[in-house]
Amino acid sequence: MKKKGFTLAELIGVVVLLGAILLIIIPAVSRNLKEGKQKLYNDQIEGIKQSLQLWANDNKPGNNETYYLTLSQLKQQGLVEHDIKNPNTKEYLANDMVLKVVNKNDIIDYEVLDETGTCKSDYIDIPKMENNNNIIYVEINSFYNDTLVTAKDIDGNILNNVTSEGNVDITKLGSYYITYNITKDNKCNSTIRNVIVTDTIGPVISFKNDLEISLSQINTFDLLSDVTVTDNSGIEPTVEVTNNFASIKGNYTVKYVATDSSGNVTTKLRKVTVK
Repeated sequence: MKKKGFTLAELIGVVVLLGAILLIIIPAVSRNLKEGKQKLYNDQIEGIKQSLQLWANDNKPGNNETYYLTLSQLKQQGLVEHDIKNPNTKEYLANDMVLKVVNKNDIIDYEVLDETGTCKSDYIDIPKMENNNNIIYVEINSFYNDTLVTAKDIDGNILNNVTSEGNVDITKLGSYYITYNITKDNKCNSTIRNVIVTDTIGPVISFKNDLEISLSQINTFDLLSDVTVTDNSGIEPTVEVTNNFASIKGNYTVKYVATDSSGNVTTKLRKVTVK
């Protein structure tokens, strides 16, 4: 007796069933692969932030200051792998990816500002940049003279085509950064120099002469009426006034204490004669 085979209708049914199963399985597998790659990428970003923490152990910003750097600078110090790649695109993570370390009221935060960039290559194969002064403090309303960083090709030859971008407003307190770029044989590198415009000079308290007031004015006279308090930041300081007045005529002392936005304090005494 011959064994009965599948009929054409049965074969078609099997094929249709398998097709339906594949329509369910393939998108699920594809979705899982995509989610897995994205999770790996997110883990890489978190790893970069952890490397930023290591970097900040030696380069902690002052209170309310911000530092910027590139991924290349982390690679240069061996804090991340030189050939780290984006699992979604299979491309190297860009050497000019911008990273940020913020100190806000003594709470440190780490951010990856730009996850794209253009310098996508193995760090070993790109021109190297020497940025020894990557954090500079400059007094407000003084002078900042930007100097380019040194760049060399992989053979150690100095390159003269370094470009820079970014501005520093020397008249305003804040954290600024200059980005330096170099390209050689279609391979590029990028590094950042931080310029912190700071104020270390206390406010100026000015008045012309010592005061003479009548006894009847002792409780109502405005001791700031002829006093000027300025600061080189342009931000008005806070002023506290204390005195040792008594309800009798005599010589007294008024103390003015001015504090600017950077915490610098100036104290000045003034003689007041009560007639």
